[in-house]
Amino acid sequence: MNHAEQFYPKLHAKDQSYSAGEYHVKSLVALRVVENWAQTFNGRPVRMLDVGCGKGLFLRDFTSGIKQRYGVQAVQAAGVDLVRSPGDHFAEICDDFKFCQLNLDGATLPFADASFDFLSCNHVLEHIFETEKLLREFHRVLQPQGLCVISVPNTSAWVNRLFFLFAGQPLGSELGTEKVTYGFWPASLQHKLEKFTPSGHIRDFTPRGLQDITAHCGFETVGWWKQSHGTVARLGNWAGRGLAIVLKPSAAGVR
Repeated sequence: MNHAEQFYPKLHAKDQSYSAGEYHVKSLVALRVVENWAQTFNGRPVRMLDVGCGKGLFLRDFTSGIKQRYGVQAVQAAGVDLVRSPGDHFAEICDDFKFCQLNLDGATLPFADASFDFLSCNHVLEHIFETEKLLREFHRVLQPQGLCVISVPNTSAWVNRLFFLFAGQPLGSELGTEKVTYGFWPASLQHKLEKFTPSGHIRDFTPRGLQDITAHCGFETVGWWKQSHGTVARLGNWAGRGLAIVLKPSAAGVR
């Protein structure tokens, strides 16, 4: 058993809200690239995969959104995660939702090539050591006209730029497994963060970094999603603490 297989089950057991993040999905559904993609199915079920699916809240909301806005009639959905979270919403996505319990770091996804029309991965890559290997697996299981949505914490978020001015630690960056407060300034912020525990972040991302690593693994950027709620996060694609990129497989293929 590796560190991840020990750390994350304990985290789920201690924090029932872990893996239950909710995002501004309406803004993703409204993107022109999503509209163009959704209108190609003509009644055929959309095959969807959520990597790091948690309780299934994102896929539930996204599925509901494309059905209401674009008339998508049916979906076939699967999810992969290291831990099966209690209180999941899988049955609200589709009747035959397939869940696969798997340590994603260094693994081969248990699906055939070009199995899915849509792949999502929300706030998982920051936990992964072999990031390129997992991204190449995304490319392998996604069909050539499919869409891939990946989100991570945004190290270059506007609030973090303020912290950098005072040599402070950016929100979302973790230095250990016992506390999240190392390096934060001012002291009042450290006090507010004391109630939180580390969630296992080992990678940091900026917009350019996320774009570069996904291009290296065979993807082309076709949009950005303003993922986070809140006024500041709605000001720009890169303003909020959640950074989300919309991709399609590139003609150049995997490098």
